[in-house]
Amino acid sequence: MMLRIITFSLFLGASAGAACAADPIYPLGSRLGFVPPPGFVASKNFPGFENPDAKSMMMMAALPAQAYPDMEKAISAEALKAQGVTEEKRENLALPNNAKGVLVVGTDTDKERGKIRKWMLIEQLPEGVALVSVVVPEPAFKTITDDMVRTSLKTLAVRASIPMEEQLQLVPFKLNDMSGLHAVRVMGNNGVILTYGDKPTALPTDQPFFAVQIGPAPTDQNVDRDNFARSLFTSPGDVKELHVVSGELLKLGAGGSQLTHELQAEALDAFTNTPMKLVQWVRFGNGSVIRMLGIARADQWQTAFTHFRAVRDGIGPHE
Repeated sequence: MMLRIITFSLFLGASAGAACAADPIYPLGSRLGFVPPPGFVASKNFPGFENPDAKSMMMMAALPAQAYPDMEKAISAEALKAQGVTEEKRENLALPNNAKGVLVVGTDTDKERGKIRKWMLIEQLPEGVALVSVVVPEPAFKTITDDMVRTSLKTLAVRASIPMEEQLQLVPFKLNDMSGLHAVRVMGNNGVILTYGDKPTALPTDQPFFAVQIGPAPTDQNVDRDNFARSLFTSPGDVKELHVVSGELLKLGAGGSQLTHELQAEALDAFTNTPMKLVQWVRFGNGSVIRMLGIARADQWQTAFTHFRAVRDGIGPHE
């Protein structure tokens, strides 16, 4: 539910389009970017880069700032030895913006790939901690050298935010018809909040909002789906005197294949007593539940509801 503690603001950031040879590349959904070693491309399977021909990987993670001491311990000589990693060298790596970084190079044995070399970098950044691990199997030792990896690691860059277009690619559904709405927030990679209006920071009393979120379906196959949908439609903290005015089962899509539970309600804004209207649609399928929730002022409802329905009918899987 759209709560007042949520700040609805537009995400602004650099585009992750084609980059020049010397520009850092940002994998989908990552704030961390690098000029990867030759032969490495952004991975579609994990945050980072991979060289499929050499069966090599460059994996990245962004952690909170307070994680740095724990990460230092995790790559200490003792910790690595306990993991079966033989340390070859350790150094404080000179990085841009006077960032603090520790690089450890070692070898390990993998059951599937045999002997492998690892480069493990932790870097303290103003925004948090960057954790990078490069893994190269022995047959590629000569073509993927230490100098190549170190040169790449020293290009670490951090962008201010992830463009909304990228964030939308990470949610497990596609919004084929935005109907004039635009996304303002992605919720945990499984939901999106949209708004219809031009205010970059707003509340439902200012302009309509629509949320789409997907989650696992109830494990009980005999669950009453109508009651389950109604149980999701509880009074949120930002409205009061919520009153359900209608409820029905809609048969949408080709041949009525998309059974969708609809509830409509009226309420008052909890802080201003502004008359509000809400709609919830719940759709079951493929082991998941899609919940759609729209809210708008009563005097904006007719227009908002038309746009909400268009977004609802355009939700589909990623191709």
